[in-house]
Amino acid sequence: MAFSERARLVPVTSFGRLWLVLSIVRPYVVPVLSICLFWLYSNKFLGMSISYLSTMARDITIAGAQMNTSYYPMEGLALIVGGIILICFLLVQNEIPALLRGLLSRDPKALSECSSSIFAILCFVVSYFLVTNVLELSPGTQIPFFFFGGAIVAGVLLLQDNLGEILSWSNIRSLRPRENLGVLISIGSIVVFAGLTLQISFIPLISQNIPQFLSLVILITVIYWGWRLSQERMKPAVQAKRTAALAYLILLPFILYLFLRVLYLMHDPNPVMQNRWEVKFDFMDKVNTFKINPWPMLVEANSDARWLFLKAAIINSVRVTLLSIVLCVILGTIVGVTRLSSNKLASTMATVYVEVFRNLPLAVLLFLIATQFGIQAPLFIDETFLFGGAVFYSNQGIWFVTVGSYPALVMGIAALALLRTGLRHMDRIEPRFIVTPSTPFEHLRRPFSVLGWKTEALLADILLIAAALVFINYLVPFVSTHGGGTNAALAMALLVYALSVISKVDDDGINSLQIDDSESGIRKRFTIWIAAFSVAAGAVYSIGGLSWPEYLKDWNRDGIIDAPGSWDIAEGTGFELTPFFLAMMLGLTLFTASTVAEIVRGSIQALPRGQVEAAISLGLNPFQRLRLVILPQALRSMVPLLNNQFMNVWKNSSLAVIVAYSDIFYVVLVMMNNVGKLIPLFLLLLITYQAGSLAISVVMNWYNSRVTSVKI
Repeated sequence: MAFSERARLVPVTSFGRLWLVLSIVRPYVVPVLSICLFWLYSNKFLGMSISYLSTMARDITIAGAQMNTSYYPMEGLALIVGGIILICFLLVQNEIPALLRGLLSRDPKALSECSSSIFAILCFVVSYFLVTNVLELSPGTQIPFFFFGGAIVAGVLLLQDNLGEILSWSNIRSLRPRENLGVLISIGSIVVFAGLTLQISFIPLISQNIPQFLSLVILITVIYWGWRLSQERMKPAVQAKRTAALAYLILLPFILYLFLRVLYLMHDPNPVMQNRWEVKFDFMDKVNTFKINPWPMLVEANSDARWLFLKAAIINSVRVTLLSIVLCVILGTIVGVTRLSSNKLASTMATVYVEVFRNLPLAVLLFLIATQFGIQAPLFIDETFLFGGAVFYSNQGIWFVTVGSYPALVMGIAALALLRTGLRHMDRIEPRFIVTPSTPFEHLRRPFSVLGWKTEALLADILLIAAALVFINYLVPFVSTHGGGTNAALAMALLVYALSVISKVDDDGINSLQIDDSESGIRKRFTIWIAAFSVAAGAVYSIGGLSWPEYLKDWNRDGIIDAPGSWDIAEGTGFELTPFFLAMMLGLTLFTASTVAEIVRGSIQALPRGQVEAAISLGLNPFQRLRLVILPQALRSMVPLLNNQFMNVWKNSSLAVIVAYSDIFYVVLVMMNNVGKLIPLFLLLLITYQAGSLAISVVMNWYNSRVTSVKI
């Protein structure tokens, strides 16, 4: 509708005039408001960043002493700030993998395709040399303009995306201004930047308003390229690359402010702030002064270093995470399958469990478990034994009967693993096509290929068992003593190599099995395993026996019962689960299992109905259908979702402070309060949780690749 028509339709009243004004102004409100907000954002962050950079670049030396406590040598500033800009440029350009491949293969053609990244690296090297050895830039104007202006020019070059044309001499010789306007803009931006950097002191309008000038340049560039990208007239790859470059330019003021703020705080004139931000870890070598409840590695307050306390806390977090992951998968699978049951009572109970625990905050759940366990569990002096003394249950924890010799237990498990290897060897059939390794790397992953397909697969299984035994042998000293890290790392590398060998054997089709899944075959294998478990259990019992929880009231063995406060379970008898560990494990398990149950249910329901009908037509009973048909196929869609949940278990373990369990976050938090080293401890915390999440992700991605390698 035209403006004149709208004007005729609106009554001539105060409300009508207001509506008419709003209808005219409304399309321009959001753009104008966005421009104003972006101007304020850019001007604010650039102003603070330039102030920090000028302060850190100002060299005030009197009688050989540096009077500027925030001073950074130009070498350090050029390396850090220039390195940040270079990394951002390379990430947006997205040529790092191709550049590495070209360098490794020494392929000139591949390197020529990465000319933009090579040009950026050379510019960084040349600029570093110039500002540290040749040019004497003033800290108030030239140095800030050099770094910030260079970052903006990098963004302009990324948006123009024509460095390849500029670096080609043939294109330069045939340059036509009207047809190659983008090339001229790129070259002009470099020339203008260099000229302004050297002569900015002679232009007061810019030198006195550097934040405003740079903000204006960024604003104009963002508006222009935002409009061009909104037209969507480019190829998808070019559109995506320029969108990333535009995002870099928009975030540039904040990125530079963030890093410069950290640099400034590390050399803050305030000694208290400088102490907090100083990234040194020498304080971790000093003795820790508070107690924690670790297991199996024991540490003592006022005796052991803080590094050992951190190690014990990591072990605490890892063991509660791993056990919770195992239990939540078992419980979640049972509940998820039960929700699909035709039994209304069972499915309703499973649904109630999921809805209750999924909607209950984990912090509240942990608090409820901790408080109710302390209230409902019997007192320690009540001597509550269960199962004929096999379990001692109290509000101080739970003690279980355990094996008397853990090496014997490990050997028993190894014997069962060898039995499984033997059964697999009997079920193994000759592959249809044998892949022969051709490269040294393939020979490394298949070291037994020269011995024949059957022997190779058998030795690969034995290698995995041996590597697992070696890993356990060196892992136990690592988690229970103050050393053993190097040996445990080497054993881990051996285990990873053994897994790589097994994976390669499977990928090449050497490990083909033909398993008898008939009722007689299942009954036969079940009988073999029952007999094997019985023999292994008997051997373990005969070697080391069992360690029963021993409730002691007479510590002196003088026939006189001591005071109830001194009663305890004798050290070395039974296996203890502390109430803190139990509360944390139960909370993580119950909370995560509710989500795992939904993952299992959704994955099963996503399967085609024909798969279940085919299993029924084959005469499989419900358990066989679930084990052989439904769950193996549902696992393909379950694994990526379970990966997220497992990482959530690891991160949610940081709530252990609610139940006073000595995990990483709890120990680091107390250290922060004791020593005040916030940033170093925060970095340790961040690195630890990131490393744990990455480890879980790597394992789950590897397992996902194994699951999805079979085509359906």
